[in-house]
Amino acid sequence: MKRQRIALVLFWVGLLIAVGFASVGTWSLMRNLRNLTGEENSATIWAEGSPLFILWALSVALGSILAATGAFLYVETKPAFPWLTPIGVLVAVIAMVMVWSRVYNSTLFGIGGAAILIIFFAVTWVWMRRYAALGIQEKIAGSFKLVGYLFWINASWFLCGETAKLHLRAFEGSPPPSPIEIMVFLVLGWAFVLVGDYREMRLKRS
Repeated sequence: MKRQRIALVLFWVGLLIAVGFASVGTWSLMRNLRNLTGEENSATIWAEGSPLFILWALSVALGSILAATGAFLYVETKPAFPWLTPIGVLVAVIAMVMVWSRVYNSTLFGIGGAAILIIFFAVTWVWMRRYAALGIQEKIAGSFKLVGYLFWINASWFLCGETAKLHLRAFEGSPPPSPIEIMVFLVLGWAFVLVGDYREMRLKRS
């Protein structure tokens, strides 16, 4: 019971950090960035590189890591997951943000895009083999999740395209993209996967 209480505390603290900074923090920061010049913003608490700005930039990463660590502890999985996963993910996030994210590498995008595509079809193949032998209600629950995966793969595709336009000579002078479709696909993907997981949970309980 003590372990589960600690797990729940980690989950809720992670949620509060991520949601708090992603909502209130982003609202305050965006108000500055819309109305102030870069020099004027540098004189505020939201100056780029300031402790508050760094905490905002890493808030979703920190919050999600804490929540996932709590989830690992709650289900009492192997110790490697709650201890090594947070360290590994945080190191990867910091490395990406502070070291490699400033340089555009078309080869990396090509390799990464191909890997995502292969993984998607592998996931779909595993999905087919897993759900084919299950009952109709389990198939329905799994179908919601596959719809979510479809939106995720399309979000990945459009994300690559919109990002590449910012770095290619042929698109120089073009207005910056407003990737609305990416946000829509991501929201729909998460929503459908959530519905699928929720239906599976209800089936197991009944």
